[in-house]
Amino acid sequence: MINSDATATSVTSAMRSALSPANLSEAGTFAKERTAEFQRNLHDGSWSLRFLALLGALAMITIAVLGFLHDVLMFKWISAIFEVYIFILAVVMIILEYGRSLSFFSKLEATVYKHALFVKYVWGRGVLYFIAGTLTIALDHLVALIVGGYVCLVGILFILVGRSTAKKLANARRSAVTPEQLQEKFAIADLDGKGALSKEQFGRLITEDLGLDLTRREVESAFLQLDCESRGRVSYESVLKWWKDDADMGDYEMV
Repeated sequence: MINSDATATSVTSAMRSALSPANLSEAGTFAKERTAEFQRNLHDGSWSLRFLALLGALAMITIAVLGFLHDVLMFKWISAIFEVYIFILAVVMIILEYGRSLSFFSKLEATVYKHALFVKYVWGRGVLYFIAGTLTIALDHLVALIVGGYVCLVGILFILVGRSTAKKLANARRSAVTPEQLQEKFAIADLDGKGALSKEQFGRLITEDLGLDLTRREVESAFLQLDCESRGRVSYESVLKWWKDDADMGDYEMV
């Protein structure tokens, strides 16, 4: 028999932990960073794949919460359950793209990767986002149609960019560049001497130094595939591992 007092205490403790000053401060910092990113993207027209997914997830959360409240009041239980699923998928999208920016999402991120291995890949995330978009469309109202259609397009973009990038990277690995030459080129690209490349530095490495013909989206996809720690930097070790790996780059991990 379930002890209701113990359950209530556990839930209260979890809520207090989630709403701790440290977590709230971290959430505030995250919000400021994403707002600044939005302003930069709005200014220069450069919308990253991750940020596009974040916008879709936030829109899904908004319509899911509002729809859930409405359906509960109207006793539409099936629709309410459907909106819970959409809310969960939207949270998963945020965890996948920005989970390591928020420490209280770290354990959830590990759980997602453990039980859904396909989301480790760019194309895998695209498939998940496409499914999330179709479920949102199924809510069958205009706003849901717009948001769901947008998320579907983001999913398709992830799939297309991920696959095309994987093929180009696979071809690059067959070139005559040796690990020693790769290390030398990496060191040249590492202008600030941090031992790891930013997305911009990595882009110059693979397009200018290695001669790959990649679009801006493909450069970002390649960076995400090699950024094993999701820290915004690519280490030489991760690049070397990719360069020496005999596996098909079509399935290269994104995490």
